[in-house]
Amino acid sequence: MTSALAAAAGLLLCLAVAGCTPEPPEQGAPTTPEGEQPPPSGSSTPSTPSTPSAPESDEPTSDDGTATGAPEDEDGAPDDAGGPDEEGDANGEDEDATDQDINATDDWQAPDDVTAEGPTAAPALPEVNGQVGEDVALPTEVVVSLTSITTTTLTAETPGEYSGPAVVVGVRVTNESDSPQPVGSAVVSLAAEDGEMGVPTWASPNDPLQGEVPAGTTAEGTYVFMLDPADERSVSVRVNYSAGEPVATFTGTTS
Repeated sequence: MTSALAAAAGLLLCLAVAGCTPEPPEQGAPTTPEGEQPPPSGSSTPSTPSTPSAPESDEPTSDDGTATGAPEDEDGAPDDAGGPDEEGDANGEDEDATDQDINATDDWQAPDDVTAEGPTAAPALPEVNGQVGEDVALPTEVVVSLTSITTTTLTAETPGEYSGPAVVVGVRVTNESDSPQPVGSAVVSLAAEDGEMGVPTWASPNDPLQGEVPAGTTAEGTYVFMLDPADERSVSVRVNYSAGEPVATFTGTTS
């Protein structure tokens, strides 16, 4: 009897609880908070747009709220100043140090007289004088002589040549040394007694010295100079058989 009463009491409690639970709203129907009247049908409620919040700035600001600029590093320079970073500075210093090491010299000394001028002209070459028809022995064991000094009249045959009186000089070089002597850079000049210079020309029979003269042998060359007049002129002929070597100078009269 007691069990039946307890079961009946529990059933009544369950029914009471179920009767207090509100029914769920229909799907799609708007819900209205308790105590508020729903808006009338057909009316629209204006919506208030939300204002986006401004992003927080990482830049420091002053007391008046203005930005004070980019943050500075320990040296006081802005981080984004655009200059080389620490690694770049280090590399630049290393390159400068390397250049200084390469260009450095330990044996340089200042001159005693800083106002003294250096050489302004090449030193004069040793010169040995002689007469036409004589052999001139030079300190380099080379003997130079003139085999002939005659006159002729040239007729222009190619562009750049001139017609007129000229002097033809034959030069002989004898190598009495133990080594070959180069003569490819030989320079021969002619000047009259009054200072007039003979004008060198490549017209025939011009045939200058070439190559080198082996030890114990002789080489000959012919040089032509325009000179007006050319007959019976007192002239001086200078022969430099090789660049930087002594000069043989001959004086005589053309025939």
